Amino acid sequence: MDIGSLESFVLFSELGSFAKVAEKRFRTNAAISAQMKRLEEDFEAQLFQREGRNVILTQAGKDLLPFAQYILDLNRQAKDCLLQSSKPLTLVVGTPTDYANDFLMVILNHVQEIVPDLSTKLIIRPTAELKTAWENSEIDIMLFSSESLISEASVIGKIRGVWVKAQGAEVSSNPWPIVLYDDSCLFNRHAIRGFKVAEIDYRLVSTSSDTNVIHHLLHKNRVIAAMGDACLTSGLEQVTSTQLPSLPTVYLMVRVSERFSAIDQDNLAQALLGILDDRIASYLTPRAGITQRAMT
Repeated sequence: MDIGSLESFVLFSELGSFAKVAEKRFRTNAAISAQMKRLEEDFEAQLFQREGRNVILTQAGKDLLPFAQYILDLNRQAKDCLLQSSKPLTLVVGTPTDYANDFLMVILNHVQEIVPDLSTKLIIRPTAELKTAWENSEIDIMLFSSESLISEASVIGKIRGVWVKAQGAEVSSNPWPIVLYDDSCLFNRHAIRGFKVAEIDYRLVSTSSDTNVIHHLLHKNRVIAAMGDACLTSGLEQVTSTQLPSLPTVYLMVRVSERFSAIDQDNLAQALLGILDDRIASYLTPRAGITQRAMT
């Protein structure tokens, strides 16, 4: 059975003229007539009859019409299915900027082992915006920090808030010059509240949602910043001082959407946990390039 002939047959039922069908399909009248003749031969039935100067469907033609429409619909569905399956699977991953460099590639590599032929779209936003995107089903995997456990997410590990400065930089404590992530950051809120409650003088030099900007400010200015201990990089050192407000320990968590049910969320979290622990340990262990110094 020829799909093209069925398409012309259904189109005839709508237009009522072989000439109009030929015009619509950019074919000749003879080509359309030949298609209709093949259909009659295939079904061994007369599908058309003349009524005066017009050609109309016979009862057999009317009986065939819903089946022809159904076959064409199935054909379209099959094509759509094959087209979709031929497209690469796209995973949308959302993470705050402070975790983008350190953990994002690890997550993607691990997920690609589970789901081959995967393409990814990365969304780097503050946690508050990521949660909104998650609620709108715009994200498949979300990496985020939280002060409390969330039942729908798995814990990768714990991140301790620390004060840092550029290695070797001399920073005045009267007032403390600070740079912070924007106010969607948990460390930002605790830092500001801590300074105010303890009545410690501070000067907020700048805020940013971009980790690269925070690091640039640290290296180019005599300032300190609040960040997670897992996000320390070479050239930074931890600052400890009784004058500085304490920062919380937060959970680093991951959520995986139901669309990617093949990805076991708990196994993914477990795989990342060891990587995170090793990274934190390496930066908190005194070594060349990164040290902890006490300031009074």
